[in-house]
Amino acid sequence: MELVVQQLKAGYPAGTRGKSEPAHLAVRGVDLTIAPGQVVAIVGPNGCGKSTLLRAMARLHQPHAGTVTVGGDDVWRLRQRDAAHRVSLLPQSPQAPEAVTVAGLVRYGRHPHQGLFRQWSREDERAVRAALTATGVADLAERRLDQLSGGQRQRCWLAMVLAQETPVVLLDEPTSALDLGHAVEVLELVREVATAGRTVVMVLHDLTSAARYADVVVAMRDGEVVASGPPREVVDAALVQRLYGVPADVLAAPVDGSPVVVPRARVAAGPEEAREPDTPEAAGAALTKAGPATAVDADEPPAGDAVAVPQR
Repeated sequence: MELVVQQLKAGYPAGTRGKSEPAHLAVRGVDLTIAPGQVVAIVGPNGCGKSTLLRAMARLHQPHAGTVTVGGDDVWRLRQRDAAHRVSLLPQSPQAPEAVTVAGLVRYGRHPHQGLFRQWSREDERAVRAALTATGVADLAERRLDQLSGGQRQRCWLAMVLAQETPVVLLDEPTSALDLGHAVEVLELVREVATAGRTVVMVLHDLTSAARYADVVVAMRDGEVVASGPPREVVDAALVQRLYGVPADVLAAPVDGSPVVVPRARVAAGPEEAREPDTPEAAGAALTKAGPATAVDADEPPAGDAVAVPQR
Protein backbone atom coordinates (compact mmCIF):
# COMPACT_ATOMS: atom_id res chain seq x y z
CA MET A 1 0.00 0.00 0.00
CA GLU A 2 1.16 3.53 -0.75
CA LEU A 3 2.09 5.71 2.23
CA VAL A 4 1.33 9.41 1.77
CA VAL A 5 2.17 12.19 4.21
CA GLN A 6 0.68 15.58 3.41
CA GLN A 7 1.57 18.88 5.10
CA LEU A 8 2.20 17.11 8.40
CA LYS A 9 2.92 19.29 11.40
CA ALA A 10 3.57 17.88 14.85
CA GLY A 11 4.97 19.36 18.03
CA TYR A 12 4.94 19.44 21.80
CA PRO A 13 2.92 21.72 24.08
CA ALA A 14 4.39 23.70 26.98
CA GLY A 15 3.07 25.99 29.66
CA THR A 16 -0.58 26.90 29.25
CA ARG A 17 -0.75 26.44 25.49
CA GLY A 18 -3.26 23.93 24.25
CA LYS A 19 -2.99 21.16 21.71
CA SER A 20 -4.00 23.54 18.91
CA GLU A 21 -0.86 25.60 19.37
CA PRO A 22 2.31 23.59 20.08
CA ALA A 23 5.06 25.51 21.83
CA HIS A 24 7.65 23.60 19.82
CA LEU A 25 6.88 22.47 16.28
CA ALA A 26 9.15 19.47 15.66
CA VAL A 27 7.75 18.59 12.21
CA ARG A 28 6.94 21.49 9.90
CA GLY A 29 4.76 20.77 6.91
CA VAL A 30 6.32 17.52 5.68
CA ASP A 31 5.14 15.97 2.39
CA LEU A 32 6.13 12.41 1.40
CA THR A 33 4.83 9.81 -1.03
CA ILE A 34 6.29 6.33 -0.59
CA ALA A 35 5.51 3.49 -2.97
CA PRO A 36 5.00 -0.15 -1.92
CA GLY A 37 8.23 -2.13 -1.79
CA GLN A 38 10.45 0.91 -1.22
CA VAL A 39 12.99 1.38 1.55
CA VAL A 40 13.13 5.00 2.70
CA ALA A 41 15.80 6.24 5.12
CA ILE A 42 15.16 9.43 7.08
CA VAL A 43 18.42 11.12 8.07
CA GLY A 44 19.42 14.32 9.79
CA PRO A 45 20.96 15.73 12.97
CA ASN A 46 19.66 14.98 16.46
CA GLY A 47 16.48 16.87 17.27
CA CYS A 48 15.49 17.53 13.66
CA GLY A 49 12.12 15.78 13.98
CA LYS A 50 12.89 12.33 12.53
CA SER A 51 11.43 10.27 15.38
CA THR A 52 8.46 12.60 15.86
CA LEU A 53 7.62 12.18 12.16
CA LEU A 54 7.85 8.40 12.48
CA ARG A 55 5.63 8.36 15.58
CA ALA A 56 3.04 10.54 13.83
CA MET A 57 3.01 8.06 10.93
CA ALA A 58 2.49 5.23 13.43
CA ARG A 59 -0.47 6.96 15.11
CA LEU A 60 1.46 7.40 18.35
CA HIS A 61 1.96 11.18 18.25
CA GLN A 62 -1.07 13.33 17.43
CA PRO A 63 -0.19 15.73 14.60
CA HIS A 64 -1.08 19.42 14.82
CA ALA A 65 -2.12 19.45 11.15
CA GLY A 66 -1.87 17.35 7.98
CA THR A 67 -2.66 13.74 7.14
CA VAL A 68 -1.03 10.31 7.02
CA THR A 69 -2.75 7.89 4.65
CA VAL A 70 -2.06 4.23 3.91
CA GLY A 71 -3.90 2.77 0.95
CA GLY A 72 -5.98 5.96 0.78
CA ASP A 73 -7.22 5.78 4.40
CA ASP A 74 -6.20 8.36 7.01
CA VAL A 75 -4.65 6.32 9.84
CA TRP A 76 -5.76 8.93 12.37
CA ARG A 77 -9.41 8.40 11.36
CA LEU A 78 -9.20 4.62 11.66
CA ARG A 79 -9.87 2.70 14.84
CA GLN A 80 -6.63 1.96 16.67
CA ARG A 81 -6.87 -1.76 15.94
CA ASP A 82 -7.52 -1.12 12.24
CA ALA A 83 -4.58 1.28 12.06
CA ALA A 84 -2.39 -1.41 13.64
CA HIS A 85 -3.30 -3.64 10.68
CA ARG A 86 -1.80 -1.02 8.35
CA VAL A 87 1.28 0.30 10.17
CA SER A 88 3.76 -1.27 12.62
CA LEU A 89 6.58 0.46 14.47
CA LEU A 90 9.80 -0.76 16.07
CA PRO A 91 10.80 2.09 18.44
CA GLN A 92 14.24 2.96 19.75
CA SER A 93 15.41 0.77 22.65
CA PRO A 94 12.28 -1.39 23.03
CA GLN A 95 11.79 -3.09 26.40
CA ALA A 96 10.71 -6.73 26.69
CA PRO A 97 8.99 -8.44 29.65
CA GLU A 98 11.45 -10.16 31.97
CA ALA A 99 12.47 -13.70 30.98
CA VAL A 100 10.36 -13.67 27.81
CA THR A 101 11.35 -16.21 25.17
CA VAL A 102 11.94 -15.33 21.54
CA ALA A 103 8.73 -17.06 20.46
CA GLY A 104 6.84 -15.31 23.25
CA LEU A 105 8.12 -11.93 22.09
CA VAL A 106 7.19 -12.55 18.46
CA ARG A 107 3.67 -13.59 19.49
CA TYR A 108 3.11 -10.04 20.78
CA GLY A 109 3.13 -8.98 17.13
CA ARG A 110 -0.21 -10.76 16.69
CA HIS A 111 -1.93 -8.76 19.43
CA PRO A 112 -3.76 -6.41 16.97
CA HIS A 113 -5.30 -9.49 15.36
CA GLN A 114 -6.77 -10.80 18.61
CA GLY A 115 -10.17 -9.88 19.98
CA LEU A 116 -13.09 -10.95 22.11
CA PHE A 117 -14.34 -13.30 19.40
CA ARG A 118 -10.99 -14.13 17.83
CA GLN A 119 -8.44 -15.89 19.97
CA TRP A 120 -5.13 -17.49 18.97
CA SER A 121 -5.51 -19.35 15.69
CA ARG A 122 -3.60 -21.38 13.14
CA GLU A 123 -3.19 -18.18 11.11
CA ASP A 124 -1.45 -16.53 14.07
CA GLU A 125 0.85 -19.53 14.47
CA ARG A 126 1.66 -19.42 10.76
CA ALA A 127 2.52 -15.71 10.95
CA VAL A 128 4.82 -16.26 13.93
CA ARG A 129 6.63 -19.17 12.28
CA ALA A 130 7.03 -17.17 9.06
CA ALA A 131 8.48 -14.19 10.95
CA LEU A 132 10.90 -16.37 12.90
CA THR A 133 12.08 -18.00 9.68
CA ALA A 134 12.37 -14.75 7.73
CA THR A 135 14.60 -13.20 10.39
CA GLY A 136 16.72 -16.31 10.88
CA VAL A 137 15.86 -16.83 14.55
CA ALA A 138 13.65 -19.92 14.32
CA ASP A 139 16.32 -22.02 16.06
CA LEU A 140 16.28 -19.52 18.96
CA ALA A 141 12.52 -19.67 19.50
CA GLU A 142 12.69 -21.22 22.98
CA ARG A 143 15.71 -19.19 24.14
CA ARG A 144 15.24 -16.26 26.51
CA LEU A 145 15.68 -12.89 24.85
CA ASP A 146 18.03 -11.64 27.57
CA GLN A 147 20.45 -14.50 26.83
CA LEU A 148 21.07 -13.40 23.24
CA SER A 149 23.57 -11.03 21.65
CA GLY A 150 22.57 -7.53 20.60
CA GLY A 151 22.32 -8.49 16.95
CA GLN A 152 20.22 -11.56 17.71
CA ARG A 153 17.88 -9.54 19.93
CA GLN A 154 17.36 -6.94 17.22
CA ARG A 155 16.43 -9.63 14.71
CA CYS A 156 13.93 -10.97 17.24
CA TRP A 157 12.34 -7.53 17.61
CA LEU A 158 12.12 -7.31 13.84
CA ALA A 159 10.44 -10.71 13.80
CA MET A 160 7.81 -9.38 16.21
CA VAL A 161 7.11 -6.44 13.88
CA LEU A 162 6.95 -8.71 10.83
CA ALA A 163 4.51 -11.02 12.61
CA GLN A 164 2.09 -8.07 12.76
CA GLU A 165 1.91 -8.41 8.95
CA THR A 166 1.34 -4.75 8.13
CA PRO A 167 1.98 -3.33 4.64
CA VAL A 168 3.98 -0.45 6.18
CA VAL A 169 6.87 -1.07 8.60
CA LEU A 170 8.49 1.81 10.51
CA LEU A 171 11.89 1.33 12.17
CA ASP A 172 13.41 3.93 14.50
CA GLU A 173 17.19 3.54 14.45
CA PRO A 174 17.17 -0.26 13.96
CA THR A 175 20.99 -0.46 13.88
CA SER A 176 21.59 1.65 16.99
CA ALA A 177 24.33 0.19 19.24
CA LEU A 178 25.04 -2.67 16.81
CA ASP A 179 28.51 -3.45 15.50
CA LEU A 180 29.20 -3.38 11.77
CA GLY A 181 28.47 -7.05 11.18
CA HIS A 182 25.15 -7.07 13.02
CA ALA A 183 24.14 -3.74 11.48
CA VAL A 184 24.69 -5.17 7.99
CA GLU A 185 22.59 -8.23 8.89
CA VAL A 186 19.70 -6.02 9.98
CA LEU A 187 19.88 -3.76 6.91
CA GLU A 188 20.05 -6.76 4.56
CA LEU A 189 16.95 -8.10 6.30
CA VAL A 190 15.23 -4.74 5.75
CA ARG A 191 15.92 -5.07 2.01
CA GLU A 192 14.40 -8.57 2.02
CA VAL A 193 11.28 -7.25 3.75
CA ALA A 194 10.86 -4.60 1.05
CA THR A 195 11.48 -7.14 -1.71
CA ALA A 196 8.51 -9.09 -0.34
CA GLY A 197 6.34 -6.03 -1.09
CA ARG A 198 6.21 -4.12 2.18
CA THR A 199 7.01 -0.43 2.52
CA VAL A 200 9.83 0.24 5.00
CA VAL A 201 10.61 3.65 6.48
CA MET A 202 13.57 3.78 8.86
CA VAL A 203 15.43 6.46 10.77
CA LEU A 204 19.21 6.10 10.45
CA HIS A 205 22.16 8.14 11.71
CA ASP A 206 24.72 6.56 9.40
CA LEU A 207 24.41 8.45 6.12
CA THR A 208 26.60 5.95 4.26
CA SER A 209 24.37 3.02 5.32
CA ALA A 210 21.29 5.02 4.34
CA ALA A 211 22.78 5.65 0.89
CA ARG A 212 23.73 1.98 0.49
CA TYR A 213 20.49 0.30 1.56
CA ALA A 214 17.68 2.81 0.89
CA ASP A 215 15.89 3.48 -2.38
CA VAL A 216 15.12 7.01 -1.22
CA VAL A 217 16.92 9.22 1.30
CA VAL A 218 14.86 11.90 3.07
CA ALA A 219 17.07 14.51 4.74
CA MET A 220 15.58 16.62 7.53
CA ARG A 221 16.75 19.69 9.41
CA ASP A 222 14.78 21.82 11.86
CA GLY A 223 11.61 19.84 11.22
CA GLU A 224 11.64 20.28 7.46
CA VAL A 225 12.62 18.08 4.52
CA VAL A 226 15.61 19.75 2.87
CA ALA A 227 16.35 17.01 0.32
CA SER A 228 14.63 13.86 -0.90
CA GLY A 229 15.40 11.40 -3.66
CA PRO A 230 17.63 8.52 -4.76
CA PRO A 231 20.88 8.49 -2.73
CA ARG A 232 23.17 9.10 -5.72
CA GLU A 233 21.20 12.24 -6.58
CA VAL A 234 20.91 13.85 -3.15
CA VAL A 235 23.84 12.69 -0.98
CA ASP A 236 26.77 15.02 -1.60
CA ALA A 237 29.23 17.16 0.34
CA ALA A 238 26.86 20.14 0.31
CA LEU A 239 24.10 18.07 1.96
CA VAL A 240 26.47 16.78 4.67
CA GLN A 241 27.57 20.35 5.40
CA ARG A 242 23.98 21.58 5.52
CA LEU A 243 22.78 18.80 7.82
CA TYR A 244 25.68 18.43 10.21
CA GLY A 245 27.97 21.41 9.63
CA VAL A 246 30.79 19.00 8.82
CA PRO A 247 33.07 19.24 5.76
CA ALA A 248 33.25 15.85 4.04
CA ASP A 249 34.24 14.08 0.88
CA VAL A 250 31.52 11.97 -0.74
CA LEU A 251 33.09 9.17 -2.76
CA ALA A 252 31.65 6.43 -4.94
CA ALA A 253 31.84 2.91 -3.48
CA PRO A 254 34.11 0.73 -5.66
CA VAL A 255 31.53 -2.03 -6.19
CA ASP A 256 28.24 -0.27 -6.91
CA GLY A 257 28.98 3.46 -6.89
CA SER A 258 26.76 4.26 -3.91
CA PRO A 259 27.81 7.38 -1.96
CA VAL A 260 30.34 6.92 0.84
CA VAL A 261 30.63 9.84 3.26
CA VAL A 262 34.13 10.50 4.60
CA PRO A 263 34.23 13.40 7.10
CA ARG A 264 37.32 15.56 6.95
CA ALA A 265 39.44 15.76 10.10
CA ARG A 266 39.09 19.04 12.00
CA VAL A 267 42.15 18.42 14.18
CA ALA A 268 45.61 18.86 12.69
CA ALA A 269 47.23 15.49 11.97
CA GLY A 270 50.87 14.45 11.64
CA PRO A 271 52.87 15.11 8.47
CA GLU A 272 51.79 11.90 6.73
CA GLU A 273 48.11 12.22 7.69
CA ALA A 274 47.96 15.91 6.85
CA ARG A 275 48.42 15.37 3.11
CA GLU A 276 44.87 15.26 1.75
CA PRO A 277 43.89 14.45 -1.83
CA ASP A 278 43.62 17.60 -3.92
CA THR A 279 40.34 16.56 -5.57
CA PRO A 280 37.39 14.23 -4.89
CA GLU A 281 38.64 12.10 -7.80
CA ALA A 282 42.01 11.71 -6.11
CA ALA A 283 40.28 10.80 -2.85
CA GLY A 284 38.26 8.13 -4.66
CA ALA A 285 41.42 6.73 -6.22
CA ALA A 286 43.02 6.54 -2.78
CA LEU A 287 39.99 4.67 -1.41
CA THR A 288 40.10 2.18 -4.28
CA LYS A 289 43.86 1.68 -3.88
CA ALA A 290 43.41 0.92 -0.19
CA GLY A 291 41.32 -2.12 -1.11
CA PRO A 292 38.59 -3.66 1.08
CA ALA A 293 38.52 -2.06 4.51
CA THR A 294 37.92 -3.93 7.74
CA ALA A 295 36.36 -2.82 11.00
CA VAL A 296 38.88 -1.63 13.60
CA ASP A 297 38.52 -2.54 17.24
CA ALA A 298 37.88 0.55 19.37
CA ASP A 299 40.65 -0.44 21.78
CA GLU A 300 43.32 -0.68 19.11
CA PRO A 301 44.96 2.17 17.24
CA PRO A 302 43.81 2.40 13.59
CA ALA A 303 46.29 1.26 10.97
CA GLY A 304 45.29 4.04 8.57
CA ASP A 305 42.39 6.02 7.20
CA ALA A 306 40.46 2.94 6.04
CA VAL A 307 36.76 3.28 5.32
CA ALA A 308 34.49 0.26 5.83
CA VAL A 309 32.14 -0.15 2.86
CA PRO A 310 29.84 -3.19 3.31
CA GLN A 311 28.83 -4.86 0.04
CA ARG A 312 25.17 -5.62 -0.71
